Amino acid sequence: MKKLIAAASLCVASFSVQAAIIVPEHDVDAGKKIAETVCAACHGVNGVSVVPAQPNLGGQNVKYLYKQLVDFKTGYRKNGIMQSQVANLSQQDLANVAGYYASQAPWGVGFGNPATNQEATKLYLGGDKSRGVIGCAGCHGPDAAGNEWAAFPRLGGQHAEYISTQLKLFRAAGRADDIDSDEQKRINDAAKEGEMGMMQTVASKLSDRDIRILSDYISAVH
Repeated sequence: MKKLIAAASLCVASFSVQAAIIVPEHDVDAGKKIAETVCAACHGVNGVSVVPAQPNLGGQNVKYLYKQLVDFKTGYRKNGIMQSQVANLSQQDLANVAGYYASQAPWGVGFGNPATNQEATKLYLGGDKSRGVIGCAGCHGPDAAGNEWAAFPRLGGQHAEYISTQLKLFRAAGRADDIDSDEQKRINDAAKEGEMGMMQTVASKLSDRDIRILSDYISAVH
């Protein structure tokens, strides 16, 4: 319980940042047209991606989706493909796309690893105090449904490969690893560049094994 409280406390510190996200009024039909022509190849028309490296988007929290699209647009979140895809989209377009995907049915769940399920459950729910690892459930919920008000994303059922990649990008940023490209780290969890974001802080404590078993576990949570 104390570990969950500690995780929740860390989340509270970021609420002021996430809660400030205001999604403009959006046109779902207009968003669908953009999704069909710009987004569907990677994320599916309905937000269900058949590519494990690309995230499912259907039913995702609209605040989270909008923020990520804006961050790609401004370059705060680095990804060459996504930055080129949103380059010609307006702020209103981004809101429309976010609203469209958020309106779709949530994606399904994958298959976890029974061999590491017990270990991963403990790490996800309560972390590991001996190593300073904070549990994921404090922010993303015990069922990994996320927190719409705080713009924390739904994770349950997300592709394990995508989850693993994002955790490694956050970890690289949190440890200030010496890397060749800005695309190899993710800093857009922080309120502004130069600050340590929540996910950077959490992921910096994770080992490769932690990331692997958590990713497998999250892909099956619902």
